[in-house]
Amino acid sequence: MPQYCPACVGVPAAARRPDREARLESTAKRLNFVDVARAYAIVLALFAHSMATFSGYSSLGDYDTLARLFIRFATPMFVFMFGIMLELVYVRRAMDTGVQGVVRRLVLRSAQCYLGYQLTVVASVLGGYLTPGEAARALVFMDTSHFGNILRFYSIALLLAIPLIRARLHWGVRVYGFLVIILWTVPMMFESALAGASFGSLDSLAGLLFVIGSAPVGPSVWHGMTFLLAGMFVWTSLTGWKSPGFQLRTFHVASAVVMAVASLIVLILVRESSPIDVARNFANLRYRTQNHIGYYAVGILGSSFMLVALSRLVPLNRQLADWTRVPLALGTSSLLSFTLGNILLNLFPARAVALGEARPILASLGLILMVMALVGHPLVRRSYKNACAYPIRLPQPMWWSPTVVIGSQAGPGGRSRPQSSSDS
Repeated sequence: MPQYCPACVGVPAAARRPDREARLESTAKRLNFVDVARAYAIVLALFAHSMATFSGYSSLGDYDTLARLFIRFATPMFVFMFGIMLELVYVRRAMDTGVQGVVRRLVLRSAQCYLGYQLTVVASVLGGYLTPGEAARALVFMDTSHFGNILRFYSIALLLAIPLIRARLHWGVRVYGFLVIILWTVPMMFESALAGASFGSLDSLAGLLFVIGSAPVGPSVWHGMTFLLAGMFVWTSLTGWKSPGFQLRTFHVASAVVMAVASLIVLILVRESSPIDVARNFANLRYRTQNHIGYYAVGILGSSFMLVALSRLVPLNRQLADWTRVPLALGTSSLLSFTLGNILLNLFPARAVALGEARPILASLGLILMVMALVGHPLVRRSYKNACAYPIRLPQPMWWSPTVVIGSQAGPGGRSRPQSSSDS
């Protein structure tokens, strides 16, 4: 007679045990503190957007600036963690199996981000935040969207990661420092020539890519690569983290180097103004809108500090308790979590009445819990993974390989097998 699980009448316990063991094995093969950091960044981003939607900042009174200062680290952490995943997953895979498979996954990921961006823009029209004309321009990056700008950044940055990874494989880790120098010296050379320049209908696209023109936005793709490169550099110190007895000492040293450089820049800014001014400019998006170096220095400093703190608090690669699977789903499926949360917020009517005193905070937390429950549900996760694995054939010719099929790889006998999308 088969044994049955008391908590699940009708389901054989023996049939359930392999699933549980597989989950524990999968958890043990992940860097847990990275998943926690990604989930934390998602919570910050969704909370910030929720508070803006529900007019919650005005209810904070004197704590408004402090709350904004804390929340503004969401975008820096997002892109910093993106750099970490490039080094952790894609660079390692390129070293092991070649660049071609990595290119497929990066192009697929870019397409997924753009799809998420499209859905967010459509939801903003339904909610009344954008007109159809504004949405049409936003879809081709000629206008800003509502709560979806980071997705268009990702859709471009993922494609730029292809030559970046090739450069990393050819020149090694030193290419990161060389590129950061280029990112900040080249704009200085053309700053006076491009000051006040206008590109007409392409202003928004020029601002997105290079923070030039009359409609600059932040972070631009050009300057935003600073976060990405910093994350990739830090993560080079974790090569071999799966080895028994691996220690985080090298990771902490690399993080300390990055934080020291960022701290030096922040100290210079503080000396020129004051600590309050630097904090206020970071909190009120002045640094971000101008793509000021202070935004990137403060963002990298905060992101690195948070990662180091989590690495000390969360077990490196040991299995976590079963209950953590639901909240950590925000981090392990970050694209789904972020897109779904912003779609729900954009569907909230733009002319809705403010909720009052403490209700915006409760509503914001309620939305995060709703997204957490949806993303953590097995049916949603399974459907999302199947959708990500759907094969997409790209038109030829492609400059990186003669034949590119996204979402599938050739298995034994030439048969196609779906790819995993665990690196969300």
